[in-house]
Amino acid sequence: MGLFSRRPKRVEPYQLFADDQEQLEIFLGRGADVTASRELEVSLTFTRQAAADAAVEALRARRVFGELSVPSHDVPEWTIVVTSRGVLVPDMLRDAIDLGHDVAEEHGGDFEAWTAMYTAEEKAAWGVEPL
Repeated sequence: MGLFSRRPKRVEPYQLFADDQEQLEIFLGRGADVTASRELEVSLTFTRQAAADAAVEALRARRVFGELSVPSHDVPEWTIVVTSRGVLVPDMLRDAIDLGHDVAEEHGGDFEAWTAMYTAEEKAAWGVEPL
């Protein structure tokens, strides 16, 4: 990370960036159990294949594996989705976001977003049948 980072300041209680903390609060407000183990996806995008390939190699060097999708449907970007499983806070979500930002910055890409999946029990509480 350079001297003049584009990253915003972190906020309490989990040292997430403000927009990520806001997204987490919405997620929890919809009934997610903060102590439940769940899947987390982080996505990165790149406008050049060489950069995307280098990012995949950088992730592998860190023993992290992601799925690389090639441009399609008139979207000229390569996307890497990294999936992990565990309890989001206090560390997993922050670490995944930081990794995503680091790899994207190192290889000229963009950290797009994180998405956490609701558990079957959380969906059942809404009266939704899990797929």
